[in-house]
Amino acid sequence: MRLYYNEAGVTLYHGDGLEVLASLADGSMGIVPLDPPYAMVPNAKNGADDGAAGTSGAPIRLLCELLQGARRVLSSGGVAPLICDWRRVPDVSYLATLFGFRIATCVAWTRSTPGMGGFFRSSWDPVLVLSMGEPTCKDRAGIRNTIQVNAPRPKVHPYEKPPALWAHVFSRVPPTTVFDPCAGVGSSMLAAVACGHNWMGAEIDERYCEIAASRAGSRPERTE
Repeated sequence: MRLYYNEAGVTLYHGDGLEVLASLADGSMGIVPLDPPYAMVPNAKNGADDGAAGTSGAPIRLLCELLQGARRVLSSGGVAPLICDWRRVPDVSYLATLFGFRIATCVAWTRSTPGMGGFFRSSWDPVLVLSMGEPTCKDRAGIRNTIQVNAPRPKVHPYEKPPALWAHVFSRVPPTTVFDPCAGVGSSMLAAVACGHNWMGAEIDERYCEIAASRAGSRPERTE
């Protein structure tokens, strides 16, 4: 791994997220968003089965290593929002509890533009909010566990998520440090900064590191 960008509360590494995760101190993070490149067959992206449409199936080993690492680096009350596919919620929930997580809540990510489907066309995904014990929350405000925001169009990363999705969860947590082991083009970074957090991330593909670093350099100043 190598340091790719480090300015004003934003740190990006070019390298394997698991390697960077292993280098972090125990209990040093308040949020670890999880959206790794899972594979699940059969599945479809733009109508074609490609075996990697962002769902939480195989490879189980990758998910288990991420869960184990996230649990170690999260502080007491820290959260790990995990984007999941509705078909694998039982599997992923079971694995999360095996690694000592509490399933604090589930956020429904809904979209006005439906995806592919037969009996019904998919227009939502669950985000399991895993926590280390009782999650630390900023306040007791009555925030709904749903968010409607469409996926970015056009995408610059195959499984890019909208920053507003991450921000819906991050905004409930007092200022802390976020570590994203699968940073992609920095959507979680934009959300973290907007919510007043410091951010660290790792991305294995340098072309996406370049985009994330560019976004970091042009982001608005913090408002807090």
